[in-house]
Amino acid sequence: MGNGFISILKYISKCILQVVYPVSEDCIICESIIEGSNWLCTNCENKIKYCTESFEITKNNKQYTYYCLAYYSKSISELILRLKYKSDYVCANVLGEKMAAFIVKKNLKIDFITFVPATKKSLMKRGYNQSELLAKSISEILKIKVISTLDKIRETKDQIGLNEEMRWKNILGSYKLKNYIKVKNKNFLLIDDVMTTGATTVCCAEELIKGHANCVTILTAGKSKL
Repeated sequence: MGNGFISILKYISKCILQVVYPVSEDCIICESIIEGSNWLCTNCENKIKYCTESFEITKNNKQYTYYCLAYYSKSISELILRLKYKSDYVCANVLGEKMAAFIVKKNLKIDFITFVPATKKSLMKRGYNQSELLAKSISEILKIKVISTLDKIRETKDQIGLNEEMRWKNILGSYKLKNYIKVKNKNFLLIDDVMTTGATTVCCAEELIKGHANCVTILTAGKSKL
């Protein structure tokens, strides 16, 4: 946890310096020179295939609406993988900016932002929760409060390599609304990094609905396929 915290502080310091002293930077993916604070060069930006539509998942007779910033390929997958496995916190800022712009464009009605939680064991191992970093990046831009509403109460297998049925079974009963969190009649935006079958985010959304949240809209950075 200590190393993760130090890395986050370094990332925040870099962001502040970039605001105060804007200079030419390298594209964070291909390292070609770019001007200003665009983060990505034109070539890498053009490789992003943005999602324009909303999607629906029906589970236990309840329909959930979800959005994805872009399809999980090319530049988006690179940004997510760097954030998730290489502690590249700048990627949270890049994705967060794009997700915030998406929220504004779609005019999503949000009272609070929340995120898919990680277990304490996972946090100790990685040092951070990538979904929480994305949520906080969006929050900084839109000035909408982030609330940690859920706990992950048991360890699960990595969803990678599991089919759709196995994914739902693997994640079932893994999330629980925190006892002291009041979500009644509030509209929540639930953030995660990647949407595949929707098992993880829908299980989280179900817990918020059980707590009488008015609406839970799901937004992920990437949309993947099995």
